[in-house]
Amino acid sequence: MGRIYRRVCFLRSEGRAVDARHLAETELAQAKEEILGSGDPQARARLDAFFCEEEERVAGAIACVELLMPELSDRIAALKPVPVAAPAARRPAVSANPGSERGIADFIDEMLAQDRNRPR
Repeated sequence: MGRIYRRVCFLRSEGRAVDARHLAETELAQAKEEILGSGDPQARARLDAFFCEEEERVAGAIACVELLMPELSDRIAALKPVPVAAPAARRPAVSANPGSERGIADFIDEMLAQDRNRPR
């Protein structure tokens, strides 16, 4: 019964009165009838006290969430990785013109040519 009534309270707090009323008139009403039909003379008073306690629990839980949510959001945002910036300047491409700056491929080609020309 507590789970059902807490759900009703939560739905009301979210402004979903139609959903809350439907749940209260179906599942909650059935659970209340079982308790009230048990023959316990104090059932009504216990049930009223129970509903008051549950309303306070839901209100406390909602207040706690409202207080903690901004803090949790800030912490989650701080855990996200920082995007890596693109390189500021691109390196110039190596031109194939003789006399221009040589790249690593030119040095590798030169080393291979020297290795082929070395006597064995």
